[in-house]
Amino acid sequence: PKTIVMNRYFMSLSLAIVSCGCIYDNPSCGCADRVAVELTVHPEHMSAVTRSTDENTIRDLNFYLYDSTDTPVLHRYQTAATLRFECPPGSYRLRIAANMGRDLGASADLGHLMLTHREAYEVLPMIYDGGITVACGGEGSIVLPPVEVRRCVAKVCYDIAVVPADMELHSVRVCSVPCDAALFAGTDTPSNADDDYTDTPEKVLHGPEASGIFYLLPNPQGTNDTITDQRQKSADNAPEHASYLLIRATRGDKALAYRIYLGENSTSDFNLRRNTLYSLDISIRGDNDVDTRVSGYTVSVRDDLEQEGYGGYCVAGQPKHLFVEVGSNGHAPQLTYT
Repeated sequence: PKTIVMNRYFMSLSLAIVSCGCIYDNPSCGCADRVAVELTVHPEHMSAVTRSTDENTIRDLNFYLYDSTDTPVLHRYQTAATLRFECPPGSYRLRIAANMGRDLGASADLGHLMLTHREAYEVLPMIYDGGITVACGGEGSIVLPPVEVRRCVAKVCYDIAVVPADMELHSVRVCSVPCDAALFAGTDTPSNADDDYTDTPEKVLHGPEASGIFYLLPNPQGTNDTITDQRQKSADNAPEHASYLLIRATRGDKALAYRIYLGENSTSDFNLRRNTLYSLDISIRGDNDVDTRVSGYTVSVRDDLEQEGYGGYCVAGQPKHLFVEVGSNGHAPQLTYT
């Protein structure tokens, strides 16, 4: 698998303020109490991604400005990309939540806001959290260095191809996906509770090839440096709640499942991070049960109708039997039937 950091959105901040040559914290400098500020948000072209223009869309913005005591001094919600406001010169903390689809409110506790896992996104949630300085300037605008809003989800692209001519793909899904994640998180800390994880719905596949995309909340489960071969990146060596791609296929009368763990390499890493593209090129070459990423079983069904019949007819009143036999190597499969 290839892992690259997704290109980020850029926002240019242009601030129209009056020149004083000092900061607001010094009351003797003669600077105006308030200065006009203009902030423009625009997306940069994402050259690495051509399949989804929604990744490059900003539909709405929640702006929050905090002073040096972390007291909120400004909140704005708008769909326009340019924000105009006034504030005293000084140092501030700026937080931006993009594509929330609603006004989060001036009194929102951003430290406890959560994102919930979704099966699909029209636009991707994005955030910025950092410091800016509004200095006294001339009569014109002051342009600050651009700030970046980062996507809050990881993108997983997969291309699957089977080599054996008698094998067919049936479905793919991602298992062990976090149900929620903090909107503003300095470091994502994965949960240890089983109920905090879910699976995506199965995507039905046909034939020997498939490709697609999943958008997932972050799930950094760490590393296992004892793994030296990609065939060992399996359930036996993975963290309990690490995310993985589950591919189901059949070969003849054998049902197969392939478990591909996500991460920044093919061996030891199990981290699924925000704003990161994971590209998986998967080639399935067989059904070798020695490979611990592969599991399979066979099911055979027979009855005794002919054995207990007479001239092609079933004798009334005599019990008939349906025999179902399951054969597997390694762990017995957990099966349900109707």
